[in-house]
Formats: sequence, structure tokens, C-alpha cells
Amino acid sequence: MNKTISIKNQVELSDIVENYLNPEYIYIPISTKDEILVKVGAKVLKEEPIIKRAREIVYSSISGTLIGTTESMYKNNILTTCLVIENDFKEKVYNKKGAVKYISEYNEKEVLSLIKKYLGDKSINLSAKSIVINGIDQDPYERTYSFLINNYCTKILEGIDAISNIINATSTIFAINNHDNTNVINLTNHIGTYPNIKLKLLSDAYPSGFQELVIKNTLTKKQINEGFLYLTVEDIYNIYNVLKRRKPITEKLLTLSGNSIETSKVLNVKIGTNMSDIIDNCCDIINDKYFVVTNGLIAGHTLSSLNQIVTSDVRSIFLNTKNKELEKKCINCGLCNIKCPVGLNPKFIKDHKKADRSKCIKCGLCTYICPSKINFKPYLNGGQDE
Repeated sequence: MNKTISIKNQVELSDIVENYLNPEYIYIPISTKDEILVKVGAKVLKEEPIIKRAREIVYSSISGTLIGTTESMYKNNILTTCLVIENDFKEKVYNKKGAVKYISEYNEKEVLSLIKKYLGDKSINLSAKSIVINGIDQDPYERTYSFLINNYCTKILEGIDAISNIINATSTIFAINNHDNTNVINLTNHIGTYPNIKLKLLSDAYPSGFQELVIKNTLTKKQINEGFLYLTVEDIYNIYNVLKRRKPITEKLLTLSGNSIETSKVLNVKIGTNMSDIIDNCCDIINDKYFVVTNGLIAGHTLSSLNQIVTSDVRSIFLNTKNKELEKKCINCGLCNIKCPVGLNPKFIKDHKKADRSKCIKCGLCTYICPSKINFKPYLNGGQDE
């Protein structure tokens, strides 16, 4: 039975990534357990360590001055105390190092050390027999992963090959959307140089880009049981920069789209940027009665405030008008159960608070396809979503 649906994306984006790298301020979330490495009033350089945590170090994405803290910013809709760095727009880099010629020559210990230093909690399973790289955008209206492949194809392949060689993987699979024609051609033209990497074309249907489904559709049960390493193309690109240039991650790509803006685009932005600044400086608003959703129109979260911080896990920002269709009484059509990719019954979960929802991958497909426009998200996610 088909557990996915085809969603035609009508949004067109330019082939060129636009930059928004000059915010006046950046905001870095902090907690009481963090060790602040820079004093208020001190000058800060781009890529300078500013916070030390138990399992990671946080680096500044700009050069400027640490002017203090604020409690007016949100991270994932949660009000969060933040360090505030004022941009001096000079982009002076802290302890800049030259590039390494061959990243595949690192040993396992060196790789773990560099990733821990620059990527924090991103873990690498060195005993994995198989590697799965997800190059499929999670939401049909996103183009972040597709643009990463299109713009950094050779770097991504080099990064995958290096990790594969370093951990001595027996199988390395790169999964992409079979309708992503530009990248299918691009990767096919380059992948012959990397015989360890096998290209896997997955169906252009939602939610095939979710981690659980990518793993299910690329690995056998034996490979899963033997142990595997799952990474996205964004993970690989970040790892490449760490191994090649010992460069902390201070910028990221995200999709900026929605029916309330004139032109959809992929932006390269500083981590720590206020989303409100992005909307003010990068959007031509055509309908000011919009709401903002992050990380996908189907599975994403509606923002309670525009003072949200761009963190490393933000993939997209959508400005959309409100849906005027009202929620109606369930007609018991069974579509939510039939189409659930992990076999759950969303209506049953909605009606029974103690029902097991642990297998839910939070794809939002049930809400999207419901003819009665019932929003199942609050019931499936423990009341945490709109």
C-alpha cells in the first residue's frame, strides 16, 4: 500500500544562492550551565570560541563587540536568554588556518577530535558498516539540500568518500530525489571518481525525505542490524569544512518562500541572525496578513514571535496567508490511517490521550490530507505544536 503522496511544488527558485551576511546583531542562546569565554564589552572575532558547553563549543558568526544579554529572543518558540554581539562588518577571522590537501588521510581519532571541537554533538559511529547520506529535502517546498548538492557537489562527494574510507564502510549510499534532475545529472557525471559511493534514487513523494524512511528505503534489515551511520548532505558539507579547513559552522543555507512573498529563494545566512531581520531585508511582501512557519509547510512549526533565532537546525522559513477553511467534524474516511507512513491511526490517537504515539515521525501528512481539515499535530506531538 502506498504510504506517501505526490505533492507538486509550484514554487520556482533562482539557481543562485543569495547572501544575507550582514545582520546588525547576532544572538547566541545561553543557559546557566554555559561557560562564557568573552566578557561584556570585549571585541569578538568571527569563528572565535565564545561559549563552552559540556559537549560543544559555540563560535561567533561575525566580528564585533559583545554588548550583553537579552531575554527578548525565542528559540523554537521558547523564550531564551541570549548573548548579543554587535556587528562591526569587518569579518575579521579568529586564528585562520590553511586548507588540508587530503582529508581522507585523517585517522579515526583525529576525525572524532575535530568533529567534537567544531560540530559538538554531531556523533560519528566509527563501527558502522554502512553509511546513508540523505540528499532529499524533507519538505516538498524546500530546496535547501538540493541547492547544497548543486553548489557544492564535488566537496560533498569528497566528504562522503573521506568518511567512508576513514571508517572503512562496506556500503555507502547517497539518496536523492529521482525528480531532482539537475542533481541526478550532476552527481552521475562526478560519482564515477568515487567508486565507494552508490547513488540511490528515491521516489519524489512525501514524506520520503524523513530520516526513518530514507533508512528504510536504502538499507536492508541486515545492514540496519549490523550498524549504520546516517548523515544529511548538510552534515557532510559541514564535516568537509571541518576536515578541510578546520572551520566552525557559522553560516547556513535555508529556503525562504511562501505565498506572501514575491520571490522565493535560497539564502546563505549567519547562524544567530534574527528571523525578523531576514524578513525585513530579504522579502518583498505581497500580502501582509501572513504567518511564519519554519522547517516545512507540512511538518513545520508556526512561530509565536518573529524574534526567533536562526540556529543550525533551521532549514526553511515560509511566509504564508492563513487558511480560511475551518476544521470540520471527522467523516471517518480513514485517510489519515491509510496514508500514515509508520502505520499509526491519528484519529485514534486524537481520541485517546494515552494512545502510543512514540512511532510518529512528525511528518504532518495526516493533517495535510485530512478532508475535514483536522489539525492532528497537537495530539501527535503531545500538545507542543499548533
